[in-house]
Amino acid sequence: MRTRPKSARIATPAALATALATAVATAVALLACGGVALAEPATGEAARAQTAFTLDAHGSPAGAELDPGMQGFSVESADFAHGYLTKELLAERLKTLGPHGVLRLGGYSMDLVWPAFGPYADVPAPAQAIGGTVDQADLDGLKKLLDATGWKVTLGLPLKSLIDQAKLKNPAKDPAPQVAMAQVAEEVRAAHDTLGDDLLSVEVGNEYDNVTTLTPAEMWNTVKGYRAAIDDALPHAHLRMTGPSANTALTNSVIDGFADAALADGTDAPKRTLAEMASHLYAGSHCGTSNATMPQLLSPDTYIKARTKLQGIRAIGDKLRHTVPMTLNESNSASCSGQPGVSDAYGSSLWALDHLLETAQNGVSRLLFHTNTAAICGDFKPRDSVDYPISYRYYGAFCAADQSQLDSHQLSAAPLYYGLWAFRQLPEGRFVDLGLPDEALGKLRAYGIRGKDGNLHVVLINIQDPAAADATDDTVTLRLPHGFRGGRQTTLASSAAGGLSSLDASAITLGGASVTPAGTADRAPQSTRLPSDAPITVAPGTAQIITVRP
Repeated sequence: MRTRPKSARIATPAALATALATAVATAVALLACGGVALAEPATGEAARAQTAFTLDAHGSPAGAELDPGMQGFSVESADFAHGYLTKELLAERLKTLGPHGVLRLGGYSMDLVWPAFGPYADVPAPAQAIGGTVDQADLDGLKKLLDATGWKVTLGLPLKSLIDQAKLKNPAKDPAPQVAMAQVAEEVRAAHDTLGDDLLSVEVGNEYDNVTTLTPAEMWNTVKGYRAAIDDALPHAHLRMTGPSANTALTNSVIDGFADAALADGTDAPKRTLAEMASHLYAGSHCGTSNATMPQLLSPDTYIKARTKLQGIRAIGDKLRHTVPMTLNESNSASCSGQPGVSDAYGSSLWALDHLLETAQNGVSRLLFHTNTAAICGDFKPRDSVDYPISYRYYGAFCAADQSQLDSHQLSAAPLYYGLWAFRQLPEGRFVDLGLPDEALGKLRAYGIRGKDGNLHVVLINIQDPAAADATDDTVTLRLPHGFRGGRQTTLASSAAGGLSSLDASAITLGGASVTPAGTADRAPQSTRLPSDAPITVAPGTAQIITVRP
């Protein structure tokens, strides 16, 4: 995906027609009670077919909590080792997403970097350290970034070189430099001394169940061993661990077994050792011969499979008596760097917003999207390249249009980023069940949140492709609690003619606003007043964030 600067954008007749149709179709309103009204097309507009829905927001806010700060990014340890986690490159992009968030330093390159701290500072990195060398300068740059944004960080530690080598599934694949436990402890010491409370936890390995034959119980013992070594080096830090960072399987057998092993050490053992229990989840795959598609990404089947996975994670949290937060610390649309034409297309904006809300609604505490940091749009490096650890990813949240833009820290927001930005418009609160049946998931996603501000917030996402001939408007009758009337709406939309498959991220807006290459919004997202006594009309390929006040 290569995006043009806004100043160079050319509005084609087709794009103008699409923008006009979207603007008219997203004129919306609310029903304060149960009557049904029909939205009439504007003069001169061809009436699009409609699908009617009725949602009920009368329920009490008894669902899971929504914390807008639950979102963040997972980035490769190699990006950290290359000095890309800096205030100059990333601060504005993080601040636009809010004053609270989490960066995870990890990924598969967790085992491919060389920590150079303490007595290891001057030890040359071996050839296997293709991810680069992490040193004090990297930590100093990270500290400036965290101070400038208010975000926190988790630090990934290598695993493969520190376990019985007979436990590696494929020692020849991505061979790891031989890092010693004392070397790991020195890195953690330096990170804690530099970052202080901004260091939330340290993570042991990446998807251990993909790269080793360790059982969940053996992995639990391994995590305890790391914790003991770190405690010996930093007896007053009281750092806790992130684990097991299990792979993207739809089942939860690995983290379930890990939780059982932890509980076998006593009911308080998980809380003493773990800052979070982490899993990974990708909606699709681009690994090997696998391919993901846009219809698959937004399908009811993908949604329901994710919900089942998330509910299973929540059940394990119940077993732990909610003493350890349950997280997805690596996720995105398609594993193995994303699917071109899907992960970098407009539909991923709607998917990201939906994925965040579905994850939060099912009681998972954090969702981090894996992304590149300093990369040129479309400059993907093959898996066997030494530059692959820092390569562009099709599912990345931002990228530079060319080398000169990268050199000047100008990164264009990708479609994924707009989904996160839309999510950030919501306040802290609790979910309200709107009663959307599974049969509706092919056309509509709907979430209700009773904010701590006392307002009712509703998110409606029409996941149908506006480029499809059979796409319909979603006309929604929303039954409101007594006393709630009127309101305002902010729309996430694209003016590009390509529908959900459009690769033109410069055509995406949130409330009429866009994100500049500097990482800031060109204006605050604008909301429009909702007239009363008509159903809400959500055009295909748009999302509406609605606020209703008592």
